[in-house]
Amino acid sequence: MLFIILIALAGFVAGRIAAVWAASSIDPSIQIGLRACTSCRQRFPIVRQLLTILRPMKCGGCQRTEGSWPIAVSLATAAAFGWLAWLLQHGCQTVTEVRPAMELWQNRLPYYLVFVFLLTTATVTDLLDYVIPDSIVAPGMLIALAFATLTGELQLIHVWVNWDYDFVMLYGPYLPEWMKQHQHLHGFVWSLCGLLTGAGLMWAARITAHLILGMPAIGFGDVTLMAMIGAFMGWQPTLCVLAVAPLVGLLLGLGGRVVTGRSFVAFGPYLCIAAYSVLCTWRMLWEGWQLKLIFSHWPTIAGMVAGSLITFWVLLVGLRIFRAVPSKWLR
Repeated sequence: MLFIILIALAGFVAGRIAAVWAASSIDPSIQIGLRACTSCRQRFPIVRQLLTILRPMKCGGCQRTEGSWPIAVSLATAAAFGWLAWLLQHGCQTVTEVRPAMELWQNRLPYYLVFVFLLTTATVTDLLDYVIPDSIVAPGMLIALAFATLTGELQLIHVWVNWDYDFVMLYGPYLPEWMKQHQHLHGFVWSLCGLLTGAGLMWAARITAHLILGMPAIGFGDVTLMAMIGAFMGWQPTLCVLAVAPLVGLLLGLGGRVVTGRSFVAFGPYLCIAAYSVLCTWRMLWEGWQLKLIFSHWPTIAGMVAGSLITFWVLLVGLRIFRAVPSKWLR
């Protein structure tokens, strides 16, 4: 329990760093109460931004107290860090096919805490300014590719596993021989395949959303964000993220439309929430829901992708209809 508390405290500090990084990455004209006073525009020193973590920023000139959203970011990140660490200790990512030399929580925890930190930063920038800067996701892609290659043991699942019933009955799940002989090459390949899958499918969704809605609905930042998510998670979990994200967006986005009346909702946070959810439930998805059988059969994979895209299109059509409804009718 002490270990989980320490991880949560680290998450609280990481959340503050994420808030400051996000604030420095958006349009300077946007007044958010962390970089400068929203009343007299007096700038706050960067050290003060980082160290004032337990209370809102207060201007020394006009004495205005700013909002508490950076504290909320720290609390959310602390909860995300602690919850993931606890779940990893209890086998939330333990699957039959992947057996690294170290315990999973020791092997993967630092890697995925960095991932959660980057997801948090991207979420904050998207909520503040509807932008996901390359300065956040590009280093994330490089970190994911580098560590996946150097260790060769960080994959949620190998780049290819065959669970064909007849083969398994005789030999167990099939793993290509090159993966066993070239561990570091496999690390690079699974991360790169995830990156390409995330970027490629999100680019297709971006074009489709523009055609259906008649306006940009998915920004290029969402494409690069999905590329980073894929690089950290691999192509199979990335497909799961893409299947879950529209549902998260439907539930939270429509709720936000009813409450705030805003017709445009950032999509990046829903991708981040979906990615975190898949991280925390991977064992259940892969073994409990038997996704391993789906991801062993290329025609079924193609059908899953097609089904996800069709669902996404239907949601977009519904969203276009919903956007046409005046906000006052929903209150």
